[in-house]
Amino acid sequence: MIGATLFWAGFAIVFVSYLGYGMWVAWRARWRPVPARAEYLPDDQLPAVTCVITAHDEAAATLRKLRALDAQDYPRAKLRVVVVSDASTDGTDAVVAEWAARDDRVRLLRNSQRQGKPTALNRARPWIETEVAVFMDARQDLTPRAVRELVAHLADPAVGVVSGDIRVRGDSYWTYEGFVRRCESRSGSMVQVTGSLYAIRTRDVPRLPPSTILDDVYVPLTVALSGRRLVMAEKAGSLDVVTRSIGNEFMRKVRTLAGLVQVCRLVEGCLDPARNPVWSRFVLHKLSRLACPYALVMMLAGAWMATGWLYAAALAGAAGLGLLALGAWAGIRSRLTALSQLFLALNLAALWAPPAYFLGRASVTWTRVETDRL
Repeated sequence: MIGATLFWAGFAIVFVSYLGYGMWVAWRARWRPVPARAEYLPDDQLPAVTCVITAHDEAAATLRKLRALDAQDYPRAKLRVVVVSDASTDGTDAVVAEWAARDDRVRLLRNSQRQGKPTALNRARPWIETEVAVFMDARQDLTPRAVRELVAHLADPAVGVVSGDIRVRGDSYWTYEGFVRRCESRSGSMVQVTGSLYAIRTRDVPRLPPSTILDDVYVPLTVALSGRRLVMAEKAGSLDVVTRSIGNEFMRKVRTLAGLVQVCRLVEGCLDPARNPVWSRFVLHKLSRLACPYALVMMLAGAWMATGWLYAAALAGAAGLGLLALGAWAGIRSRLTALSQLFLALNLAALWAPPAYFLGRASVTWTRVETDRL
């Protein structure tokens, strides 16, 4: 009896985290949609926008991003750009300075010492004199109407923050995660935005604690606590590419999940269902990921203790999953081995993330990862 209880309790946590929550928000999006009232204003009525790019040693990517912003379908006179170089040493500053010399809409700010994205965003805040701020990273490409789409969705007074739709080609995890986020937006509110592209009214931009790991969770949650929605502008694409190694993905997930632990400590009221309108979604979508490794251990222990063919099959399935993951590390490449490896890496990252945060191993600075971009 104890074994069966452990097994099914663990199974419930894993199922809700990986499939159940996604199925629920998909049902809500289909049958109880809450559409944002996007308003596409004529050019002369559009608000001025400041795009803030944070970069560290991203010369080539920053140049691509400046070109993408220059080509945006948005009135040129109403679009300004602030690039904060976080102590870059690779020529990023020179790229931006050269561009700014011929385009007075662009401004370069530089941190003399590497301090991380929150300090870079705080540094940019006094230079944002427009009604709307759009925060973005350097690496990802933009769809031509990205800024216009973000602004249109922010016209709804019930909306507090608008996310771009991050699209990662060839990545099963991000394909599913993007689907879940779109369903969240269509059914009410997201619980975070994509840090590579999001828009917010300038008056709502908080001063970030310098140690903040996830601005894309901290900033929108502070706005969500005021009762406003977090939505996605699905045509505002932030186009990314697959990272080259599972090791990079593991470290990125450790940092992300450690950041969730930090958010729970930094954002007062985020764990209070009476104060946080997106509390249930935050717990089911985000915090359940941190519980999954322990739930898997519960399932294995329960299956070992219980009797019956189902529990024996579960143990055999776990062994098979482990062998497939090992096969991926050994160089056997297939969709099944890759998914098994990713599943194992995600759960190992979730297991290590809380200790990494409390031991100070989750850095506020970011590391540029190698990607499959040609």
